[in-house]
Amino acid sequence: MTEEMKEFKKELSVKWIKADSGNTYLCPVDSLKHIDQGNEDQLKMICVDESANPQND
Repeated sequence: MTEEMKEFKKELSVKWIKADSGNTYLCPVDSLKHIDQGNEDQLKMICVDESANPQND
C-alpha cells in the first residue's frame, strides 16, 4: 500500500515592532491591521516578545 504525503506550506509574514519601552516584538503582519501598534498591551497579546530572548545579547 502506498501512502501519498501532502505538504502544505503557508508563508507567514512578520514584522519587527519596537515599543516605546524599548522592547522588541515579532508580529504577524496580518494581525497588525487590527491593533494599535503603540499600545504595548495589545502587542503582548498577539506578538512574541523578543527582548527576553537570550540569543539577542
